[in-house]
Amino acid sequence: MSLYKVSPNVYRAGFALSGEPTKLPDGLQYERFSGGKYSRFVLTGPYSNLPQAPGRVFEIVSKIDMMLRSNFCIENYANDPRTTPEDKLITEILVPTA
Repeated sequence: MSLYKVSPNVYRAGFALSGEPTKLPDGLQYERFSGGKYSRFVLTGPYSNLPQAPGRVFEIVSKIDMMLRSNFCIENYANDPRTTPEDKLITEILVPTA
C-alpha cells in the first residue's frame, strides 16, 4: 500500500494491520489512519503503468467536478505480483472524497 498527497508532495509506504503493534523495527513508525469516504478507480495491468494512472484519475475527477477532501490518496495493491501474471495485477487507486 502507498499513501500520497499531491499537494504538498508527500509519499508514504505502508501496510494495514489488525491492531497497533507492540514493537516496531528501528526506522518504522505506527500511525493510525483516520479513513473516511473514498472513490475507487481500478488499474488492471503491470505496475509500470502506475506512474500515469494517478494523473488519469485526477483528470477524470476534474472532468466530473468531484469534491475532494484533504487527505492521503491510497494505492492498494490487491493481488500478489509473485503469483499473479503481470497483465492481471490489480491496483485500486482511492481518492478522498467529500
